[in-house]
Amino acid sequence: MTRLIDVKDAVLLKNKIFVDVRSPNEFNNGSIPGAINIPLLDNEERVEIGTLYKQVDPEAAKTRGLEIISPKLKHFYDEVNKIDASIEDIIIYCARGGLRSTFFTNFFNVINRNVYQLDGGFKSYRQFALDYISNIKKHHEFIVLHGYTGVGKTELLKRLSQEKVPILDLEALAHNKGSVFGQLNEPVVSQKNFENQLLEELTHIGNRFVVVESESKRLGSVNLPNELYDAIIHGKHVLVETSNENRISRLVDDYVNNCPGHEEMLINAIDNLRKRISNEKADCYIQWVKEKKFDHIAEELILNYYDPMYLHSIKKYNYDLVIKYDKIIDAIKAIVVLYNELEGTLQK
Repeated sequence: MTRLIDVKDAVLLKNKIFVDVRSPNEFNNGSIPGAINIPLLDNEERVEIGTLYKQVDPEAAKTRGLEIISPKLKHFYDEVNKIDASIEDIIIYCARGGLRSTFFTNFFNVINRNVYQLDGGFKSYRQFALDYISNIKKHHEFIVLHGYTGVGKTELLKRLSQEKVPILDLEALAHNKGSVFGQLNEPVVSQKNFENQLLEELTHIGNRFVVVESESKRLGSVNLPNELYDAIIHGKHVLVETSNENRISRLVDDYVNNCPGHEEMLINAIDNLRKRISNEKADCYIQWVKEKKFDHIAEELILNYYDPMYLHSIKKYNYDLVIKYDKIIDAIKAIVVLYNELEGTLQK
């Protein structure tokens, strides 16, 4: 007998894996974060069965489907048995919780694992994700970090996470670092997968307040959902400041010292800036790349390009806290204090 599991219950399970039995094209168009794809039908077979279903009759489609699937049963069995035995729950899904996931789930009920069929399939998961994000203010409030390029907002998020402060790293989810240089060597993320990853991150945060970096509505290849963007705009705002020397050093670390193949990627990024900074400056910066004068490039860009560009967005907020640090640990401590004060008030 098929064991159904509701989307909310499935999402909240701690030690699980989703198995997507849709075709590779469907999977690539959008999937549940962390899911593995074991397609019952490949792309061409899915088209064939769909055509039979619509143009001939459902029984002909089922018969042909069994002919296609039967030789694959051992492959399916082997693929599921590759799933780490330490994973407690296996959740099977297809597009709408129909024949494909029902067949797959029933077939694997014979193995000694907790195997469930996701009720409503990927469609119900997407609806749950959209509903959660649409009602984000019921679940969370945001502490929003602001600051000029190079002050270390992304590093702060990582260090705060180590301090057990809930964070949401939007740039990481979007595979974008927030500038023309932020798209270097990064994969393109679909809007669906971005929203699905948001759900995955947020539903496992039990706290009310979450620390996030200030972002524009457009982030790389995706858009922040309206409700999330509005919640961030109306959050608690923190301005982080540090010396230009610290900023330059951090940018060189991010885009040179910790970036393999940085010279070619930097030159490509500078070329993309030509319309904004002039050909003369672009040629000069490229020459500095070749001469390894990376400090010069960082200083020029933050003072003459990034700071003027972000001045308006920095000035439009009234800040709940302004932090001026020399050592980043001092900024971390100040944000932890603010977080504990805000989260603590909810428990009084």
